Amino acid sequence: MERTQEQSTNLIFSSLPATLQRRLMTSIKRSQLPAGKVLFDTQEAINYLYFPMDCVINLVYELDDGDEIQTACLGANEMCGGSIFSGSKRALLRAEVLYSGEAMLMPAKEALYWFHNEREFREPILKSCGRIEHQVMARVACNRFHTIQQQLCFWLLEVSDQIQNKVIDVTHEHIAGLLGVRREGVSEAAHKLQLQGVIDYKRGHIKILNRQRLELLSCECYHNLYSTN
Repeated sequence: MERTQEQSTNLIFSSLPATLQRRLMTSIKRSQLPAGKVLFDTQEAINYLYFPMDCVINLVYELDDGDEIQTACLGANEMCGGSIFSGSKRALLRAEVLYSGEAMLMPAKEALYWFHNEREFREPILKSCGRIEHQVMARVACNRFHTIQQQLCFWLLEVSDQIQNKVIDVTHEHIAGLLGVRREGVSEAAHKLQLQGVIDYKRGHIKILNRQRLELLSCECYHNLYSTN
């Protein structure tokens, strides 16, 4: 069925009352976001609140020496740009599109107005902020205590869920950059998973062959974050 302008695959927006959705749509635009697009950079002003529909957005923390690490992965069940609601005038993280797709964009000023004046808008936004904060905390522990293979399994499961596809178009180098580890470590972990028949990979493409086994090999972070979603 063809989507109307009011229909959305973003779970936060679609959970709002229909009357409120119609009112919000007067200030929302839908946009196709290409992979690699930076929505806002560290210390930049956040001009829009983003509701991903079928795209995936990474939040990335950058160090002064150029190193960086993924702190959260946002899909159709979240929104991006929520730090505006805590009073931050500038972004503390970089928001970059991992997988291309469509998103709904609401000007930050409009989002702040509705947040402060409409409880039915504010409550799901606050819940999303809480889930994203949980992601960030889980990744801190995961990057500190879990093996590269466990982190890789977690990452593959998470992204596969977000894009609803067993095939992930990504290089080992890109994954390593997001996890904050050496590319050789990711390649070694991926090779072990391939030997076990869990995944198959060719340059730039990873296919999940045995999801159940992948879940068993992942750390508890994936299950703690997503088992109740």
